[in-house]
Amino acid sequence: MKKIDNLIDINKRKGFPRVYRFNQFLRWFVIIFALAAIVYSVWIIFNMIDADSSKFQKIVPFVIIFLAGNSLMRNLFNVNSILFTEEKVVFRYLARKSVKIYWNSLKKMELNKSKQRAVKLLYQEGEEEKSFIFILSFPNILEILNSIAEMCPQLEFDEFMEKIIISDKEKLRNRKNTY
Repeated sequence: MKKIDNLIDINKRKGFPRVYRFNQFLRWFVIIFALAAIVYSVWIIFNMIDADSSKFQKIVPFVIIFLAGNSLMRNLFNVNSILFTEEKVVFRYLARKSVKIYWNSLKKMELNKSKQRAVKLLYQEGEEEKSFIFILSFPNILEILNSIAEMCPQLEFDEFMEKIIISDKEKLRNRKNTY
């Protein structure tokens, strides 16, 4: 029962503004390491590889550039932090424009069943309906999802999200058990 206590009334207990983020040391270490690997591989291509080099020696720097570039792009263009305020939630990136979603514009939260499991938020911006997708591997994801649900009582959920989000019945049952 202890874990469910942490997810009930999160916004009242933790207050606003509140930020959830990936470990910054790890994120910047990976970015710097990827950049160093790319620079070193380019240096090897221009200074150490010649016509007499084996095919293996010619291919390895390009494989390293590809893998380091992939890691670099993921760290720069995936959600870096999530900011909760009383009027909106802001998804912030390192190399992309932040996405701001106002609580009253959120319509639905569902599981996006793609290659990488993610949460899909459907919201209204002006006259058009938009969607925003963020990965489930974000730190404190249960807290984040339940905070969003708490701030948007009008929010619809798919079958998976209904099992994840703590319902009003569970909250009431938990309150009875604690008194």
